[in-house]
Amino acid sequence: MSVSINISGASTSAIPSSGEMNSFSQGLKSQSTDNLLTQRMSNSTPDWQKDAIDKELQNRANANQGTDGTSGSDDSSGDSSSDIAQLMKKLQDGTISQEEMQKLAKLLGVDPSQLEAMKGQGSTDTSGSSDISGG
Repeated sequence: MSVSINISGASTSAIPSSGEMNSFSQGLKSQSTDNLLTQRMSNSTPDWQKDAIDKELQNRANANQGTDGTSGSDDSSGDSSSDIAQLMKKLQDGTISQEEMQKLAKLLGVDPSQLEAMKGQGSTDTSGSSDISGG
């Protein structure tokens, strides 16, 4: 079955196949957390790839919590899957607090100074509009 979607001149090539998504997700497993963070913060990374990166970072955070013996022992054992996505969005927008940055660094197992260097890198679009072009 073939589905073709054309919205105001948008091309169908922007919609990945399930094979492309699976292949991309599998490739993330061999990449360093630093590389994933860099890709996640890039404005050129499509949303579907950012979602896959968030999922991989979450998997790593869950594995870190399980191996360091802190799983369930503190308040970070809540819904960390949505936490990572929300905190990454705040980091990208430059609106993340120091406390949230510390939490994100702990979840990801990275140095907070690395996250500080990335703070606000995704906020180059100041118009407040999306990538929507009229037709």
